[in-house]
Amino acid sequence: MKFWQKAYICIMLVFFIGFDAVLLLLVTKSTSLSTQEKFATAENERYVIQKSLQSRISGISKLYEEMNAKNLKMYVAPYGDYYKGQGIFMELYYEGDLVYSNFLQTENLSQSENFLQTEKDRPELSIKPGDKSTILREVDGIHYYIVTGFLEEPYSNIKYVYIKDIQDLVDYKSEIIRYTVIIGIVIAVLLSVLLLVLLLKLNAPIRKLNEITKEIAGGHYEKRVEIKSRDEIGELAGNFNIMAESVNTHIRELSDITEERQRFIDNLAHEMRTPITAIMGYGEFLKYTNHTPEESIKAIDYIIRQSERMKNMAHKLIDLAGLGKMEITFETIELSEILTQVENTLVPNLKEKHLHIEKELQINLIQGDKDLMESLILNLMENAVRALPDEGIIKIKSCGAENGWTLSIADNGRGIEEDKISKIYEPFYRADKSRARAYGGAGLGMALCKQICDLHHADIEISSRLNKGTTVTIKFTNLPQLYDYSEIQKSYDIPATKKELQNNNKGANKR
Repeated sequence: MKFWQKAYICIMLVFFIGFDAVLLLLVTKSTSLSTQEKFATAENERYVIQKSLQSRISGISKLYEEMNAKNLKMYVAPYGDYYKGQGIFMELYYEGDLVYSNFLQTENLSQSENFLQTEKDRPELSIKPGDKSTILREVDGIHYYIVTGFLEEPYSNIKYVYIKDIQDLVDYKSEIIRYTVIIGIVIAVLLSVLLLVLLLKLNAPIRKLNEITKEIAGGHYEKRVEIKSRDEIGELAGNFNIMAESVNTHIRELSDITEERQRFIDNLAHEMRTPITAIMGYGEFLKYTNHTPEESIKAIDYIIRQSERMKNMAHKLIDLAGLGKMEITFETIELSEILTQVENTLVPNLKEKHLHIEKELQINLIQGDKDLMESLILNLMENAVRALPDEGIIKIKSCGAENGWTLSIADNGRGIEEDKISKIYEPFYRADKSRARAYGGAGLGMALCKQICDLHHADIEISSRLNKGTTVTIKFTNLPQLYDYSEIQKSYDIPATKKELQNNNKGANKR
């Protein structure tokens, strides 16, 4: 330990011990005096009230042949009502039974309930004539000063309980402690700052270098030493910064590689789940069911097609993971064909929930990567199926726009909370964790959709209302996607003018 550290610790230690001891004595003495004054005042009030009450009881006893609980309660109630507004409560027991109480704890209890409460929770009531019990008790977060005693002869069979609200005394003690702590902290901070300035002025450069070294060792690799002196310390700081920058560069490279590899694994697992499930389903269909040759050929074709898609998708994911912002090759594809493939993939889920799909394709011939576009639409359709109740509706619409075209997929399902929409594209984020877990979701679908949209120069937007539904709109703003006339002419032998092309697209499949 350095000398300036030892001096700093010793001075602060002596200050804290002495200052805190003085504050503790002041607080203790102040609260003690306040408590004594409060209790003395309460005792005088109790004595006056008890004497007045006994005098009143003595006066009314002459009006009745026999004193009973009903008579006592009638004449004691005005006392209780008057003093209750001053934070003073009272209880009166006659022959051991509760006659009157305006205390919050027993105000609405029957005599049997009060008796049980007396025996179990109120030990101060178990006193003999001539004795007096004084206790402090907390009830429902409020502190009370409680004095129990008997009236003087000839009413020694009447027990009187005086209950005083002393919460203000407790609050005063807490308040003075709080102010004392604040004052101590303020003074300690001021003294610490002054002491540090004096002790660290001469060795500030070395201390700064030491602090930055600890921060970098703790993982803050972007930290650098800012010492501009031209002596040996300045040269050491410069060499240290060069070393830190080299270490930080290597760490960033390793972190990027790790993240890319993890993203590849997660994306691959997510994308392969659906085709594998479909292949297993058709395989079980071929193995365990009676089917016609046509059905058999159809199932085998579907298995082959999904296997091919898995192979192609694996290559695409490898490219995405390895190259990040790769450029894809655009080709002319039919949107209706992609939708048909997606529907075939989701047939079991659609039939299970009796879902309906409505399509309005004003734009059918598009430019893009077929496998990635199918993956995009499949992810969005799967999300819609999960959110929909039985007999729900999925609406798919494509239409031209001023500088491209749009694709929207809407459902009338559960919807998404507004504050969760902004996080929906984060990897592993699930808007509905219980539902995603039930369907095996990993929270990667929308992250993949965002990557695919970026590769197609498209913007994806989500609008949703709880219990009303969700609409996902993808805006393809790159004109060559819609109007690549040479490629469309070669593949489909259709008119090459923009107007004729739009008219043909508007006549695409509708359902």
